[in-house]
Amino acid sequence: MEVILICVFAVAAASVCTVACRSSGEFRLLISAAACAMILLKVSDELGGIISQIRSLFDESSLDHSYVMILIKGLGICYVTNFAVSVCRDCGESAIASQTLLAGRIALVVISLPMIEDLIEIVKMLLL
Repeated sequence: MEVILICVFAVAAASVCTVACRSSGEFRLLISAAACAMILLKVSDELGGIISQIRSLFDESSLDHSYVMILIKGLGICYVTNFAVSVCRDCGESAIASQTLLAGRIALVVISLPMIEDLIEIVKMLLL
């Protein structure tokens, strides 16, 4: 039911943005950014349960616990980058949005390097 409330809120905020755009474009950006931040905060409340579930799955396996942190950081990077890109696109700044998306992708590669190195080591051991 939470997702229905979020969707109703998003549609209401988009409607207010459309009306505000006719009178003043500055208010549209503020309303849009505030609505996105509120939705992000509402969704982040449920991340605690997801994170504990992921940790329990990793506890049951023999995998390194640092992989959990990499996964959680990666999810955070995805959410924050998506939020920033959406705000930039709402402002009509598609070039800035594209560069922000590129920065998010590079950050994901950087934090996943330890996992990639471990994967390469496993492949080496299997081949030898």
